[in-house]
Amino acid sequence: MRQKMIARIAMASCVVASANVVASDQDYANTTLTGDWGGARQRLYDQGVDVGLDYLGEFAHNTSGGIRQTDAYADQIHVHAAFDFEKLWGWTGGSLHVDINNRNGSQIDAKARLGTLLQSQEIYGGGSVTRLTRFYLEQALWNGLVDLKFGRMDIGVDFFPFACNYQNLNFCGALPGWISKGVDAWPLAQTGGVIAINPSQAWSIKLGGFGVNPNNALPSQGLKLSVPGRNIGTLMLAELDWRTNLGDARNGTLPGVWRMGGWRNTARYNNVFYSVDGAQPLLDGNAPVFQSGVSGSYFMGQQQMTRNATGGGLSVFANVVQADSRTDPVDQMISIGLLYNGPFASRRDDRLGLAIGRDRVSGRVAAAERAINAAGAGPVPVQGYEYITELNYQFQLWRGLALMPNVQYIRHPGGTSAHHDAAVFGLRAVVKF
Repeated sequence: MRQKMIARIAMASCVVASANVVASDQDYANTTLTGDWGGARQRLYDQGVDVGLDYLGEFAHNTSGGIRQTDAYADQIHVHAAFDFEKLWGWTGGSLHVDINNRNGSQIDAKARLGTLLQSQEIYGGGSVTRLTRFYLEQALWNGLVDLKFGRMDIGVDFFPFACNYQNLNFCGALPGWISKGVDAWPLAQTGGVIAINPSQAWSIKLGGFGVNPNNALPSQGLKLSVPGRNIGTLMLAELDWRTNLGDARNGTLPGVWRMGGWRNTARYNNVFYSVDGAQPLLDGNAPVFQSGVSGSYFMGQQQMTRNATGGGLSVFANVVQADSRTDPVDQMISIGLLYNGPFASRRDDRLGLAIGRDRVSGRVAAAERAINAAGAGPVPVQGYEYITELNYQFQLWRGLALMPNVQYIRHPGGTSAHHDAAVFGLRAVVKF
């Protein structure tokens, strides 16, 4: 099965590699396992074609929590390509971006029945299937003052683009996509467009609109550009970005980025109060109550605080996501953390990470659970807050090859003391070919 998936991805890569990329300068020789292909890769890039293949695998073992100690391994093969139309054909500001990924494996949270709200292996999800996650056209206008995108993409292309430097999903990627209905994050894609206005290097405003279609998540969606069935709503997003450079040029500036945004989804969903098992027949025999106009907001910031002799230093980050308590079972995520790049003079490409997070179950879910217990139909655990801590260290073993051992501690999995606290040891492997 795996060999067939790799073959499909390799074929797709060859197809994709016939058209291009707009990206920063590349250093294939020092950042990828296969290098510069005798200069051929750099020549392709100079002509407008940038292609790559990477592998990410995550092992996890729980030493406590759940019903048993066990292991799980999940992974992803990712092919990406970008085509710079200006280099290829003289089309100023135009480009095409394509990302294909294949996921496989098992999930420690499910195998050990940890009861967590979000998964301990961020790379698991979306089904064991090859997916077309990104296929969009981009057009920059007026020297970058305006940037337009249209096609199939995940929201993380522009909205809440938080890097995955941890193994727990709480600290990885476009966080609104993990808890809010109709907001599709990697590896799922939505059809839509984004307009970004960049008045200066410090500020930008982004507006996006996407079709909401539950069939985006179907394994049968695969490499298709079109989605079966009608859209059930429209997802609209807005984000304001502010970039900082602390310090001075003589001593080296310290970059940072701060974002605040929000979304509104016009689709209709069940009220979570009646989604709790046993709540509807007990509390109201009528049909489920539907809510429309689902909305949410977020804040995220990351700032480098120090610079060391290796060129790295300490960066801190904070994320807050507020989803809709009427429709989203987990309605709030808060996380803070630090990253220290180049912690030792002899290990300039290593990275140390520490993050602490808190997930909140919607008060409406808790209210339904309390009502069930009060009516004598329980007992059921009343959910509240789940707390997550992760400590990791990424070893850059060679160009394009890194290993990241990590340990996670999850207090009150599922937001309740009914589940034992979980300690999960992990090992993440990243290979860039």
